[in-house]
Amino acid sequence: MATIAQQSGFLWNYGPQAWIDMFMSKKMIVKQAWPVVSFTYLPILRMTADPEKIDHDYKAIRARREQVRWFDSPRERWRKRYGNFVREAEWALLELRKHFTPAQYEEIVVGTCVALAHENSSSFLEMMNRMTKTKAKPGAAGPTKPEGLQKLAFDMFNPAGFLTGPAEIAEFDAANGTMVMEVPDCAWHVCAKAETLPNPYALPEQGCLLICKGAFEALFDGKDGRLGMEFEPHLPDTSCTVRMRWKAQES
Repeated sequence: MATIAQQSGFLWNYGPQAWIDMFMSKKMIVKQAWPVVSFTYLPILRMTADPEKIDHDYKAIRARREQVRWFDSPRERWRKRYGNFVREAEWALLELRKHFTPAQYEEIVVGTCVALAHENSSSFLEMMNRMTKTKAKPGAAGPTKPEGLQKLAFDMFNPAGFLTGPAEIAEFDAANGTMVMEVPDCAWHVCAKAETLPNPYALPEQGCLLICKGAFEALFDGKDGRLGMEFEPHLPDTSCTVRMRWKAQES
């Protein structure tokens, strides 16, 4: 599968998944996730460090935002919104890490993301859990790799595509309630241009490990038959393996 940087063409920029990702980026990232930077992390930093310096540095990182323009394709709108969020979130996390112990830092970041998700994105969480309510038939085949219509359907509609970018199902086992998704080039790492990041010489790994992996593993913990998720980012590579598990219902 081509990386995000290699993707091109009408389908990539204007196809169904591009419109879905554009819509979801505004609904889930701009309106619900992004405010955590200015309304939670920034006030904490002002109380624990020099507020004038924090405000100055935050203003500087905000000045690097890419403007979403009316003639941008749906895909480009998604990329800019996502990149802008990643850039400012990564700045905030790098600053927070300077002033708190690892345990406190993780609780601030992951705990806040989980609390906000339950409060603001309950419908998305319910949708993700409903999608795993598959019927397991007696004697059903074991793990398989989706082909044909299944693969086409996922390529055209990946509900997590606005977070990961292009991905493919490497393994699916409805009978045992497991799925493995491979992300060759995670959007978290590549949507923001490297030279605009707080550390242009490194991947934005703090958000990857805490906002993405940490928060989603806490939200989808697999308890009581709910969806479980495990993220395996292959840092310093931009790829990631996502494993999902759920309790398949007997038909």
